[in-house]
Amino acid sequence: MDTYLPEKTPIVFVPGLFGSMSNQIIPGTGNWNFGFARTAYEPFIRILEQMGYRQGEQLFIAFYDWRQPIAYCAEQYLVPTIEWAKQTTGSSKVNLICHSMGGLVSRAYVQGENYLCDVDQLLMLATPNAGSPVSYCYWAGGKLPRTVSPKKNVVELYMNVYLAYLEKSIPRNKVEAIQKHFPSLTDLAPGYAYGDYLLEKQNGMETVVPYSSMVVQNHFLDQLNSTMDLIWERDIAVTLIAGVSHETIQYLQTVPSLSPKRWVDGRAVGSINSNFGDGNVMASSVFAMIGEKYVVQATHLDILYKSESIIRQVLER
Repeated sequence: MDTYLPEKTPIVFVPGLFGSMSNQIIPGTGNWNFGFARTAYEPFIRILEQMGYRQGEQLFIAFYDWRQPIAYCAEQYLVPTIEWAKQTTGSSKVNLICHSMGGLVSRAYVQGENYLCDVDQLLMLATPNAGSPVSYCYWAGGKLPRTVSPKKNVVELYMNVYLAYLEKSIPRNKVEAIQKHFPSLTDLAPGYAYGDYLLEKQNGMETVVPYSSMVVQNHFLDQLNSTMDLIWERDIAVTLIAGVSHETIQYLQTVPSLSPKRWVDGRAVGSINSNFGDGNVMASSVFAMIGEKYVVQATHLDILYKSESIIRQVLER
């Protein structure tokens, strides 16, 4: 039987990429909902409700336009949801539970200049705190080449569905359309903390492409990770949960691009994969910031329900 415990700190759940949908993103999809990812997020919301957090009472969802820069999403969507949660419950603080990109949206707020000291705990599941090489492929080349994708997964399917819609509704150069209408992808690409991740092959030799020399750099993440200490100064408890045991792209193998606009730092033709990831994000990227760390054997979406016992334990403190 569900139990409602009013003394609990309210939760604001921040979904990941493709976890929010509305007419604002794709006309005809209605008011804010989980869209493509409802089969992953709706069961997770039921898990939180079984813990005693009822939606609209102590559980609130921060939907956002994931196409936009992450800092913009934090200011325009997360902050109003936190304010709604505080006004509804009378609580001065909330706990943020975030999946994937949602963790970066949350970090943009709690590390920002307009932070209002209203977050007690930050729980991040599968958040690419150092970025992900997959985002470079979509941003620079408009696709994830077949020779790169280790295995088809649901997140890749979501991406392909949206890019097909974008290409159809905005008929222009695909890469140009992505870079104009999907700017958040650069906020998800690897940053300095990830390390050099492109391996370029020329004349039979493979050499590392230094991040410092790349055109596609993640200035958002570099700034965020350089000010990470603000989280501890602001007394926010951080929990990091990473999925492992699933083949994940760690490095991209490239060849020089023949185009001045596509694959600007090298055309991806292969990848070096690792099982120390969830199929989309390397655990090392999740753990690129200080916090209490947990590892579960899970995919990028399965991690939601496979982390239930950890989330219960953390929230009961």
